[in-house]
Amino acid sequence: MMQQPDCFLTRLLAELGYTLLRHPRRKRLAIQVRDARVVVRATLHCSRQKIDAFVCSQQDWIQHQLRQQRHAMQQLEMQKPQDGVILLDREIPLQCLQAKVSGYHYDGSLLQLYAGNRVKPERQAACYQQQLALWYQQQAELWMKARLGYWQQQMGVSPQRFYLKSWRRRWGCCHSDGRLGLNWHLIKAPAWVIDYVLVHELAHLTWMSHCSAFWQRVHQFYPQPATAKAWLQQHQWRLLSQMPAKALC
Repeated sequence: MMQQPDCFLTRLLAELGYTLLRHPRRKRLAIQVRDARVVVRATLHCSRQKIDAFVCSQQDWIQHQLRQQRHAMQQLEMQKPQDGVILLDREIPLQCLQAKVSGYHYDGSLLQLYAGNRVKPERQAACYQQQLALWYQQQAELWMKARLGYWQQQMGVSPQRFYLKSWRRRWGCCHSDGRLGLNWHLIKAPAWVIDYVLVHELAHLTWMSHCSAFWQRVHQFYPQPATAKAWLQQHQWRLLSQMPAKALC
């Protein structure tokens, strides 16, 4: 195979602009394209020349992934609410105000975020973002716990403990000791999608692996998991993204 000129490689690597992460336990090179960014994971002693050559050898796959993800992010950006936030796939009007202390108030139809008097102007957007996250977590705690109780009764299982967390690459998890975790960002999704995640994780209390018996149990209570999975894959950026700072000022 003809060797590519150094100037071409330099230009290509600059275009891809990858981030390099080294891990002491890693045994081989790996490339990950996430949120339209390229991350290369390597061993501690792998040379930069070898890493660059590996990245260049995967350029077609990387650029294909980047095009797909950038297009999806642009589409979802166009779908973002202009004047509010999303709760259970519906838009809630939003107001950002100043008050004596930071906090939030929601009356079922309007969400108000407050930045305290001591918050500096340059920190107000971050303060509103923090209050918005706290509000989302409260809504997720209330709604998901109630819905979890319904599915526990239907499926005849009960987790040892339920908790919420913010993950970038998973919607839920079930531990072998019976703990069940859910991504609180799911509260922005439609109820029927959250139901799928709940049924999926509760089914793991019976079958920890994704064996055929596990999927039979999921289908028993949620006949169309593929539809919910496809919705999550299509809308993951919208669910996980933060409100733009200009919208919170």
